Amino acid sequence: MRLACLSGNPVHDRVIRAFAEGCGAELRTFCQYEPSEVAIIFGVRKSRVPISWPRGEVFRQQREKNLDVVVLETGYVNRGDGEDHHYAAGFNWINGRADFRNKGMPDDRRRKLKLELKPWRESGDHIVLCGQVPWDASVDHLDYMKWLSDAVDALRATIRRVVFRPHPKARLTPIPGFDYSTEPLTVDLQNAHCVVSCNSNACVEGVIDGIPAIVTDEGSMVWEIASRSLDDVDSPKMADREQWANDLSYSQWTLDEFRSGEAWAHLSSR
Repeated sequence: MRLACLSGNPVHDRVIRAFAEGCGAELRTFCQYEPSEVAIIFGVRKSRVPISWPRGEVFRQQREKNLDVVVLETGYVNRGDGEDHHYAAGFNWINGRADFRNKGMPDDRRRKLKLELKPWRESGDHIVLCGQVPWDASVDHLDYMKWLSDAVDALRATIRRVVFRPHPKARLTPIPGFDYSTEPLTVDLQNAHCVVSCNSNACVEGVIDGIPAIVTDEGSMVWEIASRSLDDVDSPKMADREQWANDLSYSQWTLDEFRSGEAWAHLSSR
């Protein structure tokens, strides 16, 4: 039996209902949950966000019994409004720690998503340090403010200008000696030398635009192709991205693809 757990959040529940329709899952609320072959939730537990704790309890019970959880989340490219918005769907966690069943994918879906890679930028005039929401699930396993402080200390060694852009949902204070930006990411990436984060999706956007990334957490969606140490800031890695882009394209789907069962067919057939 497959159970899709509704949260009461209308946006999340719209996505859950679409996925449930495509995989034949029974809709229930958190209080009606019982261990099942597969449980479907939107997002995971955030330790500082109590409203997320019930989904965390579903996740805990499933995994304790070695049962799977499909976690739905916002996707990584094509994140605009409306029916074309893409949502990630993977087993047993989010982002780079999820199993999207997407290793070694062909390029058909990448072409469908119109995911085009710009050539690697060989040089640029500044470094973009992307702040994240300290209480977000993607950094809940570490002390994010300490990570940021350590990153700042490391970046002071570079001769390049550093632009710190806080996440729009967590406007952290300016950093002495660094530029501070609340411009759109596309503006800050113009002529950037590299983009740095713990595991922000900004690095996905940067890599697609040909800007090398430095990430320090394996939960990053660019972990395979990015530098992993701030010691590389002056000469960051520029790996082949073709297979990465193919695989990334199979990590996310539209609501129509959820409803049709296409996403579930991919996840359940590998």
